[in-house]
Amino acid sequence: MAKSSFYKSRQFQTRFYAGLSIVLLLVIAFYSYSNITKMLGMQAEIETHSKLHGALIDTENRIDKELKTVKEENIELDQTIQEERDIVFPKGENHTALTRTLEQFANDTHRSKNPFMISNLQYQTPQKSEDDEYMILPFKLTIHSSYENFFKFLEYVGNSGTLSDKTRLLDIQQIVINFVSPQGTQGNLSGQDEINFNVSMQAYFRP
Repeated sequence: MAKSSFYKSRQFQTRFYAGLSIVLLLVIAFYSYSNITKMLGMQAEIETHSKLHGALIDTENRIDKELKTVKEENIELDQTIQEERDIVFPKGENHTALTRTLEQFANDTHRSKNPFMISNLQYQTPQKSEDDEYMILPFKLTIHSSYENFFKFLEYVGNSGTLSDKTRLLDIQQIVINFVSPQGTQGNLSGQDEINFNVSMQAYFRP
């Protein structure tokens, strides 16, 4: 009877330890699975964050490149505007450039059958503006022209001072017509109405 109890006790212990081992294995397996799942999830998050980080770096580099391009373009634009302003509204009288500008207009406009000729260009003493913000350069010139080119000249002066045209800012103060030579008049070789006139003008510049 005692022997039977002993075996039963051994069987009970064996089953108990076996059951306990199974429980422990299940617990270990559960925690291992949980940890592996968490580790895989963390690895996936790390990969996602890594890709996001790479994308952010690429975006940052692209934005930096675009900003650099914009800055360079703005510098070039600013330099262009400064150069154009120095033509339109120069710092200093700059007689030479103004004379060349007027001569260039005359050369581009004059034709044997449609004349435009400048003579007696005289610069006078510069004056300050009333508010002392800019300077005025008065000058006079004599022009022999056809009627057509006379109105071209008025249009040229009226449009002066624009950055797009890159022409010095000019202003007509007075026009005195000396004589008119209608077409067919002796000495009129162009075949058009011609006039001879004196012009008092002003150019402007920065002090």
